[in-house]
Amino acid sequence: MALEEEADGMNKETDLKMGVKASLISISISLFLALAKGIAGFLSGSLVLISDALESASDIISGLASFFSLKLSQRKPNEKFPYGYYKAENISALFISIIITYGAIKLLFDGYQRIFALATIQHPIISLTVAASSGLVAFVNSAYLKRVSKEINSQSLDIMSKDRLKDVFVSFIVFITILLSNYKIPYIEGLITIIISMIVLKFGLFSLRDSIFALMDVSPDKILVKNIEKQIKLTPGVESLNNLKLRRSGPFIFGEVSIKIKKFANVNKAHEIADQIERKVKKRFKDVNSFTIHIEPYESLKHKVAIPIKKPKGLDSVVVEHFGRADYFLFVETERKSIRRFYSKPNPNKSKSVRAGLSTVHFLLKEKVDILITKEIGEISFHSMRDNLIDIYKIKGRTAKEVIDNFLKNKLERLTKQTRKKD
Repeated sequence: MALEEEADGMNKETDLKMGVKASLISISISLFLALAKGIAGFLSGSLVLISDALESASDIISGLASFFSLKLSQRKPNEKFPYGYYKAENISALFISIIITYGAIKLLFDGYQRIFALATIQHPIISLTVAASSGLVAFVNSAYLKRVSKEINSQSLDIMSKDRLKDVFVSFIVFITILLSNYKIPYIEGLITIIISMIVLKFGLFSLRDSIFALMDVSPDKILVKNIEKQIKLTPGVESLNNLKLRRSGPFIFGEVSIKIKKFANVNKAHEIADQIERKVKKRFKDVNSFTIHIEPYESLKHKVAIPIKKPKGLDSVVVEHFGRADYFLFVETERKSIRRFYSKPNPNKSKSVRAGLSTVHFLLKEKVDILITKEIGEISFHSMRDNLIDIYKIKGRTAKEVIDNFLKNKLERLTKQTRKKD
């Protein structure tokens, strides 16, 4: 278990380092594009290209915000920040979202103003080449950031990926604008700018919403919650669960749940069930960083009771001393201190030369028994039953009806150890 946790921690550290590397690469690309567009815009007199250079410069700011947040997230949890520094990325994502939203609104107003202006471009070949090249580079950069963000589940890198995809559209606008400006075609630049700015604004507002929700410990999507709930319910020994809570913190998810197991289960068994749930959840859902499990005792109102009998005569059946080599078993289903139904089955293991008791345990498990009432039980069978959370009581009464009546009235002694060495 310790080795698994250590490996899990190393994987998360590797993810964060990968995110830092991606941020640095994106910052370098944005710096290069901003310089290329700025120089080309100055030489050609293209105001739209210069404004696009300023847009790329804002990408540098968002890239730096993501870089510092992921760098900070690598710091180990301590006494002051026991859950780590992962929310630094959510703060960064909020900052990036504000920048994107502001840029989109500014672009919207600029587009409106350009409807009524006609640009004059010098050296259009240079401007067109820079605009087309920057669009291609932005697309490659967006795809790279998207891949890394999915791999390490980084919110800020995902937002940056969308922002770089926006740059592809902006570069396309710039290219078309420069091309059409040579032919003195009005309105086009402003109209296309308005359309694209609306798309960018949608990205910005959605990212802003997600960032705020993450900082407020919003629960992840309902599908994830249902899938984790399903995995917990499938864990042997879990009778029910409640208060499943998940919250996102940076690229990771923290969760907690209360489970109910049978009250007679010892501490070691309860700990084993909790460990099994934690391992399953972390293995299946890679972005879950921590999963806390609270254990509560559970006493069911429904039971399926197994009683060893000599011949199948319903509730009038005579009980027998043997367990593993009993001729038949009577199965009685109870609910709220009353009998619902009962049936009998022959014991297929009574004639086995060895391990008859253990084989009978497996037989009862297939019948989904949770209570066994018997006179005698051997060591192996006893521990096998308890390991599978089957409670064991000592028979009191001659017939099955007397035994069940005593069980429903809580008059039976619970066995806490085997009564014989062999079955």
